[in-house]
Amino acid sequence: MADIVTNRPFDNYRLAIANPQDFFGRETFLENVRRSPFQVRILLGGRRLGKTSTLNAVKWTLLNAGQDNYRAFPVFFNLQQEQPDSLDRFRYLLILRTQEAIAQYQRKPSRWKQSYDRLVRQLPGGGISLFGLSLKVSNPKVERSFIHEDFRQDLLQLLDQLRKRKFEGICFILDGSEFLVKQDWANDAWSYLRALKDTDIALKPRLGFILSGYRDLKDYQQRVGSPLLNIADIEWLSPLTETETRSLISHRSQKERISLTTPEIKDIIEWAGGHPYLTQQMLNIMFDDRRRGKVRSPDSLSQYLIRQHDRDFAGWWDENQRSYCFSKLEQTVYQIMLQQREATAETLAPAAQLSVGTVADALEVMVGTGVIQQLDEQRYKLGAKLFENWVKRQKIDSQRR
Repeated sequence: MADIVTNRPFDNYRLAIANPQDFFGRETFLENVRRSPFQVRILLGGRRLGKTSTLNAVKWTLLNAGQDNYRAFPVFFNLQQEQPDSLDRFRYLLILRTQEAIAQYQRKPSRWKQSYDRLVRQLPGGGISLFGLSLKVSNPKVERSFIHEDFRQDLLQLLDQLRKRKFEGICFILDGSEFLVKQDWANDAWSYLRALKDTDIALKPRLGFILSGYRDLKDYQQRVGSPLLNIADIEWLSPLTETETRSLISHRSQKERISLTTPEIKDIIEWAGGHPYLTQQMLNIMFDDRRRGKVRSPDSLSQYLIRQHDRDFAGWWDENQRSYCFSKLEQTVYQIMLQQREATAETLAPAAQLSVGTVADALEVMVGTGVIQQLDEQRYKLGAKLFENWVKRQKIDSQRR
């Protein structure tokens, strides 16, 4: 049993999905990107709702898009990992990661050696490994940065190389974009990228951007009116549909070689509410119980799962922790949803003593966290029952104190 658990991919399904066979849902978003890859898009969603998994899916969707007229080459860039400290450094890293992605795609790093050498000469010193090659450089006075003209010329050369391989341009996939909005040079970066899309005739039809984030990215746009974000199409992730969840469950059951009963599948759909992370973790526990021959009552399993996810749920609920937490306003709307079960912004607003628009914004955020489901343009219903029961327990504990 231990070996089987160890062999589950993506750190027991706690990390982003990186295999197309294990990815479910998001078809509409992926199809929109495939059809129009050179737009600016913002993908918003709460913690563990699948933003990075979806961006991974964008990569393989674009690489396998066939010979479409507007085929884009995807370049994945993790801002939280790279953490550039200036716009010049950001430009440098974009070129470096593009070179890296092309070399990986072609599996012929030597064809790009001259360009690599030019980039490596800017390294401040020490050892570096690129594509399996260990290099020793000593350049302590040189910064790893590009001015605009160097960036532009290198980008144009890369675009020309990609065109020979039937790619019309590049789609930069900027994961963890909330890092950028916290920098004092953020608006310079947004203005610069906007200018590439607005005024650079040679580049604008051949570049696309997808930025991912959550509340900080959303609030930044509302607060300062970011030039780039002003022209972006905004997409909120939401929980998986029941059909998508059933497909995920069926796939996992086949991989684990364990069949679940109809009531068990119903419980997963109801308790996890289509939240992909909660669904995966619930499946792990049910499969492990089955292998151990352990039998739990539905109530016992529910209580166990709530304890297992206490930190996740507390992180969503406590507004003082991080940007992905609910505000007091959102907590108020959710508490009223507990009473109405299914509602619209119009029916919730009087009870919350808030405007319809304010309630609608709160509902949008909670759908994007994965704990409320949107039925159509107006109607919403409570989602993950595990989270619902956790909130009720918090309320009871609070009243006892």
